[in-house]
Amino acid sequence: MQPKIFSLDDNPFHMLKASYRSSVTEISHLIEDAELDGIYPEEDLQKARQALVTPRSRLMLELTWLPELSQLQTTKLSELLRKADPTVILSQIGHFPELAKANIAAHLCSQGRSSVEVVHSLAQSWDEIDEAHILTFLNEERRSSGFPKIEIDQLREVLRDIRQLHAAAAANWIWTLPVPGTAMNTVVERELESNPDGSFLRHFVEIYDKESEPQLAAIKEAIIVATDAAEKISHDLPLHTKNIGNLLEAWDVINQPVQIYAQFRGQEEGRSKQIYEIIRKLCLKLANDHDRYDEALKLSTALLKTFPELESVAESLKDDVTALESLVRQKKLADQLAPLVEACERAKKNATSISKSLKSNGFTEGGGQVLSDVLKSFNSARKGLPEPGVAFHVIRDLALSLNNDSNDPHAAFVLLDGVLELCGCNGPKDVLDKLRQERSILHKNWKMKELDRESGNLSAMLKVVDEMLVYANATDRKDLQHLRSKIEGKMFAKKAKFTIFAGIAGVIGFFVLADEFNKPTTRTTYRPPTGNQTATAPAPAPAPIASNPYQEDIPPVGSGLSLTRNQVRYCLYQGARLDYVRPLTTNNRQIDRFNGLIDDYNRRCSNFRYSSGVLGAVQGELPSRSSVLREDARRMVGSW
Repeated sequence: MQPKIFSLDDNPFHMLKASYRSSVTEISHLIEDAELDGIYPEEDLQKARQALVTPRSRLMLELTWLPELSQLQTTKLSELLRKADPTVILSQIGHFPELAKANIAAHLCSQGRSSVEVVHSLAQSWDEIDEAHILTFLNEERRSSGFPKIEIDQLREVLRDIRQLHAAAAANWIWTLPVPGTAMNTVVERELESNPDGSFLRHFVEIYDKESEPQLAAIKEAIIVATDAAEKISHDLPLHTKNIGNLLEAWDVINQPVQIYAQFRGQEEGRSKQIYEIIRKLCLKLANDHDRYDEALKLSTALLKTFPELESVAESLKDDVTALESLVRQKKLADQLAPLVEACERAKKNATSISKSLKSNGFTEGGGQVLSDVLKSFNSARKGLPEPGVAFHVIRDLALSLNNDSNDPHAAFVLLDGVLELCGCNGPKDVLDKLRQERSILHKNWKMKELDRESGNLSAMLKVVDEMLVYANATDRKDLQHLRSKIEGKMFAKKAKFTIFAGIAGVIGFFVLADEFNKPTTRTTYRPPTGNQTATAPAPAPAPIASNPYQEDIPPVGSGLSLTRNQVRYCLYQGARLDYVRPLTTNNRQIDRFNGLIDDYNRRCSNFRYSSGVLGAVQGELPSRSSVLREDARRMVGSW
């Protein structure tokens, strides 16, 4: 950088103590006086004389001196510039003409005695310079000194050169500061607020940006080296990630003023966009190819912090950060949960032995190595995870596997009961409530089998019912108590075994699996996007035939009713027909009719009770009746 890119001390008007009205003859006399003073070399004095008497060079010197100031003001200013600090100088020249103030501010910048206030004064002066007024002043002075008149175009051309010179002086001062970007940022934001269209600011930013190229080039090269190293996914990856973050901060300190100015003008700073693309490519590779979400998140966050002025990428960066934050949480959760998941998977593979251990020892460490691993990893997960409910869900999945895949509700019950006893109330309330509900269902499933096996043994049946009452919910409790009363009555009356069983068969039919432990029977209605829906009566079941083994009886409308075998058959067969009908509906009329059938089906078959063994027997008929039911569906749609 040039130490003195602009200086009032080097202006020939200052060296020769000449005025704007000094003629050629007077300038020659001033040369003689200056030679006698001995301050400047004779060679420099002759160059100064030649510059002042040459019209073209004289105009530049006139405009870079102190136009419109008196000789007394000029003399006092010279003393002020030698002794005072910038703040005092600015306070003393506030009433000066704008071009004179601009020259003084540029002189201070070039001397290294500037401040943000000085640069602001420089920019403000250029915004308010009156070219016509300056032209009038110079031509009047030239008329007195004997120099030719100048034209407005000449004036404007030289003023453009001087403005560029002043901007360079201000930019050079900025680069002498310990942190140039901070001061530059302050100036840019202030000027954009006061006069965003000012011509000086544009030149100032352009020169600052050009002078920043060597530093930014070095930072870019370092970023490329760091990203290349990070792509190798070595043990030093966190170190490379941190290094890239530091380099982005260094980039932003220098380049942010340029980004802000470009953003204001509706543009995006090109070099910053290139840096963004280099680092985001690394982020995608870390996240998508190597599951290094934490490092990708740190880099994406650093990019968002560094380049908010790049509006075309800011929103996608925000989405990246949000997605990566979620992935980091999930990965952390998965890593912490991995021992429990692995232990439960081993338990599923050894379901038979795990079931025996649970029934013999309960959910304790005494149930063998696999069950002990499940217990230990569960305790560790629920105490260490930020979301302990996840650990309960993993155990719940193991219970579901024992119930559904191994058909062992007894073992599944012992597992959930052990978890609830172990945790008490220490856990997410909604999760614990859910587990208690499912423990009740599992207990019911387990004891229902015993109740069925003990059919006719009144004492044993009464014992099973009492055990079921311990975990029964409010609805089931009422029915169980009613069943208990009937059993006691039968025992008292000493009725025959077959009579007792017949009496309770209708009552125990209410036990239907719920939630994930059985399949829902409610079907979802398909609604067309337009058109009115018209309720449609259910399709009649096939006319009964004497001794027909597949007879269907339409059940009445209601919920929780006990259905006969033929009514259960209607519900299962009609459900299959509707499944076949669904893809055959192609117009609004057919869709309306179909929706009507669905509504009717749900009113009759969404929730019902049945005697033990009925549902399984009817389900076993379905495969052999599929072709018949499919043909029924075609006839139904064809009649619409």
